[in-house]
Amino acid sequence: MARAEKQAMDYGAEIRRLRAEGPARVYMLRGEEDFLRDSFLSELRKLCVEEGTEAFNYHRLQGAALDMTELTGAVDAMPFMGERTLIEVRDFDINRTSAYDPEALKAFLTDVPEWATVAFVFPPEYAPDNRLAAVKTIKKVGRDLEFTAPREAELAKWVTRRAEALGKRIDRSTASYLLWVCGTRMNTLIPELLKIAGAAAGEEITRADIDAVAERSPETTIFNLTDALGAREYDKAAKLLADLLADRDEPPQKQIFMVSEQFRRLYIARIAQDFHKPESYITDCIPELTGRTYPLSLLKRTCRNFSRKRLANAVRLCAECDFGMRSSGPEPEALMKELILRLAMDKS
Repeated sequence: MARAEKQAMDYGAEIRRLRAEGPARVYMLRGEEDFLRDSFLSELRKLCVEEGTEAFNYHRLQGAALDMTELTGAVDAMPFMGERTLIEVRDFDINRTSAYDPEALKAFLTDVPEWATVAFVFPPEYAPDNRLAAVKTIKKVGRDLEFTAPREAELAKWVTRRAEALGKRIDRSTASYLLWVCGTRMNTLIPELLKIAGAAAGEEITRADIDAVAERSPETTIFNLTDALGAREYDKAAKLLADLLADRDEPPQKQIFMVSEQFRRLYIARIAQDFHKPESYITDCIPELTGRTYPLSLLKRTCRNFSRKRLANAVRLCAECDFGMRSSGPEPEALMKELILRLAMDKS
């Protein structure tokens, strides 16, 4: 069954709404795209806190040790030399009801005065539990904004504008390649684009410029790893595995999940090819690839190097490896190496 595609946020529409209607009393600001989240928060702060009044009308609280008395006190403080106050709450665990009195928080949220705005700012990986009364109350009295990654077409235009600001040009095809190599997180793309633009000799950024200095995302490394296995280039696969395991930002448990996802995608693409399905069949099953022209074309190319039986075996082996990591078996890195070896030995 195809998984439902997450509805992408129209960031421009949200900014226009904010400027037209003014700040809401309560916000939940969350989602994977923290660059857009922080950009929205900056716009919200400009509307709530007049220049020169930050010391009086802007309050930043840490939610990990948040005391309801402190929060209530910040909200009840009347604005001074301005019309509004902004209370920014970071790292508040709204899912852990033992950290606060649910009824007291619900009562607080429904009684935020009209001069105040409370913004709960969550990290990219955080997902509020929609069953909780506090979350339901925020959705009712305020705004729940989930900042998702823009579509590739929008993101490519953004990359083009960033490159122009750095005195460089980049065409749409090369921008798509950059997104595939570095990922689609805007906070990751900004320093990578700055590095690439600084190293590029000409006025136009090329794929060679990207390959020369860009740091590849784990997803790209995994794609290259499965591509090498499909082509039976085992020395290349071994090097890519070493690069992957050397990345301490991504634990082996997450890496095996990404490997499993990639083989699942390849299996779907192979089925589409064998049974003459249209491209829409692939994007219906893998909605995150909708509009992603470069990785989609690579997926269709790479799946040809695997038989359908070999891909089915790969999905099964990944599931066994994942189960082994969840039990008290060998070390995760050892299991990962064993998985790649078993995938390489499959001659079907």
